[in-house]
Amino acid sequence: MYLDTSVLVKLYTREPDSAECEQVVAEHRIVSSELVYAELWSALLAKERTGKLSPDARQRVWEIFEMHLLDDVIELIELDGLVVREAAETMARVHPHVPLRTPDALHLATFVGLDAGPLFTKDKRMLEAAHRLNLPLAE
Repeated sequence: MYLDTSVLVKLYTREPDSAECEQVVAEHRIVSSELVYAELWSALLAKERTGKLSPDARQRVWEIFEMHLLDDVIELIELDGLVVREAAETMARVHPHVPLRTPDALHLATFVGLDAGPLFTKDKRMLEAAHRLNLPLAE
C-alpha cells in the first residue's frame, strides 16, 4: 500500500482519525516516496511549534520512523528525473480541475510507477487527482 505523508503523520502521531488509518494499513506492506523523509520531519516540527508535540516526543517519533526504515517496515522509493517529469505530466493531466501541488504530484508519479497496492491519502487534492486519474484507492 502506498502512503503519502498525510497518512504517515496520522500513524506516527495521535490525530482524530489515527486509529482508522492504522486499521486500513494493518497487514499491508508500506511504500512511499523518499519525499516523506523531509515532509514527515516538517510535519513533526510544525506539531512541536504549535505545542501539539514536545521536543522529546518529536525526537522519539523520529527515531521510531528511522528504525522502521532500517527494518524495512517502510520502503522509500527514490526520486529521480523520470518521476519528476511524470509529476509534471500528472499536474497537466488534472489541470485545470485540480490545483495539484508539486509534492502531491511527486507522490502520485511515484505511485503510478509501482505495483504497491492501493494509494492511501487523506489529502483532498491528491484524492481528487487520483479519482480523475482512475488510480486505485484504499478504503
